[in-house]
Amino acid sequence: MQSTIPVLLPCTPAAWVEYFKANRAALLEIPWHNGPELTERERRPIERSLQEFQRGEQSEGHHFFRYAQQYVARTGDGDYLVALRLFIAEEQRHARELGRFLTLNGIPLVERTFADSVFRGLRHVLGALEISIAVLLTAEIIAQVYYPALKDATRSAVLRRICDQIIQDEERHVQFQSQQLARLRAGRGRLFLACAMAAQTTLFAGTCLVVWFVHAPAFKAGGYGFGRFWRTAWLHFRSAFAPGA
Repeated sequence: MQSTIPVLLPCTPAAWVEYFKANRAALLEIPWHNGPELTERERRPIERSLQEFQRGEQSEGHHFFRYAQQYVARTGDGDYLVALRLFIAEEQRHARELGRFLTLNGIPLVERTFADSVFRGLRHVLGALEISIAVLLTAEIIAQVYYPALKDATRSAVLRRICDQIIQDEERHVQFQSQQLARLRAGRGRLFLACAMAAQTTLFAGTCLVVWFVHAPAFKAGGYGFGRFWRTAWLHFRSAFAPGA
């Protein structure tokens, strides 16, 4: 049974620390005792896709954390560093649970994927926290579309429960990162903000096309044609960058 976690959206790093701690203590129970549940028909369209997403969730966040330490050294916002560490721990939990599910169903884990390598490289362009968050947000928003589709792609109670937890977590992850990005950009001129948003939009559009090209079988298995995928992705994008988000 899930315990109570904060309903109101945290709006300060200190509040995010409390949220992440509460969430850690209120995780959904996963019925691992069910054992392997995937049928061959269910496995085929999601196997490669799930391997890639599992790898993408698995990050130590060393560079990201170093950029955050530099930010904290300038601002003294130590709570952000604590919140970020808890955020990274949640991402690693996603990777562990997805990895356990893959292993349970006889699907090997992968050490490296092209998409994961590209995203990791982009996050370190200019060696800045702002760039890292902007790129990470793209992946987090895509995850808000992917995991609902993955949940509906099979009847596996284990996978569906994992997806329920990740869907819940990712909503807050997007909000956490969006707030921090807004703090970093506060006080910037209109021209800078317009250029930054144009770059963010271009990156997101390109990512959506690549994700569909690579993961279309998994999305289709979950009931998402290209039109539904595209519309849902941009709905989440606009929500993430809405004023006060």
